[in-house]
Amino acid sequence: MKATFGQDSWQTIIHHSDRMRVYEIQLAMNEHANHNFAFPFDSLLTVTDGQVFLESPIEETTLKANQAAWLTHNQSMRCVAVSPIARLFIIVFTNQTSRHKEKFERFASGTEHKHELGSGITHWTVENKTLGKVEWVMLPANHVEPAYYLKDSEQFILPLNHDDSLSIIYDDDRQETITESGIVIEQGRSRSLVNQANKPITFLSVTTPYPKHSRILKLKGSR
Repeated sequence: MKATFGQDSWQTIIHHSDRMRVYEIQLAMNEHANHNFAFPFDSLLTVTDGQVFLESPIEETTLKANQAAWLTHNQSMRCVAVSPIARLFIIVFTNQTSRHKEKFERFASGTEHKHELGSGITHWTVENKTLGKVEWVMLPANHVEPAYYLKDSEQFILPLNHDDSLSIIYDDDRQETITESGIVIEQGRSRSLVNQANKPITFLSVTTPYPKHSRILKLKGSR
């Protein structure tokens, strides 16, 4: 359900489960620039468009597009749009309260560990593994992933390119475009990501809980 704060400002919950809750928020500087929130569980905030100013009782910082920050449970926060439009996502890790740092921990793809695979896929993986596996992933042009599934984890996929080039193929061969609001894939469900563009595409992947085992490839013909 979408809660509107003006013509161009709103908040909606795009996913809710016993693993994670995902909020999508858009703020317009000329009508609803200030947004206050606090969540009972540890969270991850990432900006996809524009720029925001974050303020807690002890600290303040700014986040630009494709930057992120960890938020501690019950931490009061003021978020202010400092660009005409600011769009952000907050991933709340349900029932997780292990984080006790009051200061922000900012990070971005350029600051994280980079790993290039022989297939041409590049991963920038966040070192913090407590709440889940967070990484930016770049798929090469016209790339189709082998089908796989995660046995015990949910995965949120958020494309950073807004041209509808990233899609997903499920085990029933149904193909679906991943919109700019992203998609959550439940545990145990087979999927294959497809880059339909003639250029690389990057997406943010948040998987929780942190997968104890690597992805399990799905054999052809199996259901």
